[in-house]
Amino acid sequence: MGITEKLVKKENFTSAESSLADYIVNNLDTVYQMSLQDLAKASYVSKPSVIRLYRKIGCHSYREFSIALQLERITSEDNDQISNKEPFVSAASFKELAENVGILAKQIVDHCVKAIDQNGLEDIVNAINEANRIFVYGDEQTELVALSFQQGLKKIGLETVFIDEDPEKQIASVNEDDVVILAVSAFGSEKDRKLKDLIEATSALKILVSIQNDPNENFASDYAIYTYPNGNDFIRNNIMVSRTSVLLGLNIIRACLIKVKNG
Repeated sequence: MGITEKLVKKENFTSAESSLADYIVNNLDTVYQMSLQDLAKASYVSKPSVIRLYRKIGCHSYREFSIALQLERITSEDNDQISNKEPFVSAASFKELAENVGILAKQIVDHCVKAIDQNGLEDIVNAINEANRIFVYGDEQTELVALSFQQGLKKIGLETVFIDEDPEKQIASVNEDDVVILAVSAFGSEKDRKLKDLIEATSALKILVSIQNDPNENFASDYAIYTYPNGNDFIRNNIMVSRTSVLLGLNIIRACLIKVKNG
């Protein structure tokens, strides 16, 4: 549930909080730019009322609250306009931009950690550890983080193949004793969709690490980790978020493999 939806529903709000929520919803174009003091003054409530409200809807600071409002304002615009935007670029200074990216990174971590099923993660780690070879593939947005993950597996003694230079030949060599790990944001390109079909046809166990749980985009896997399944679509489809989120999921797998290797 988004920030604005929570403000509209007003669950367990006091009368002052309800009045403040109405003011925010009716003034989304300007509220995100206001300081805490300015918002309290404009809405005729106290500063503690503002603090209680943003905490009640899940924000840890006023800065986080104003950024969330800014993002929801952006996502309400036309998709053509959104496609050319990056998160938080309207920050007033480099310092604020750094803070905004830090808040986004925390949001990515929270989504990923909450989404991971511990039992499923254990099955994934055991399957990788017992595999003859591990084939790793990344799509256009996640290729570099997939390569970094593959190199990390090599360093802990696992036999790995990065699907890259001659993908059709590499995929043709996959057998039932192998594991294929796909680190993807979405299968958007013609190349990705073709490789998706080839990989699905193999007899190997398949593991998906993806930013979103979308059956129209993802492939039929034996195991899956969805690193940002419930996030805002605009944020989730951003390249920086895709790479960071998928890399986090891969690093969690690698950390668990290191634990298994070290006993």
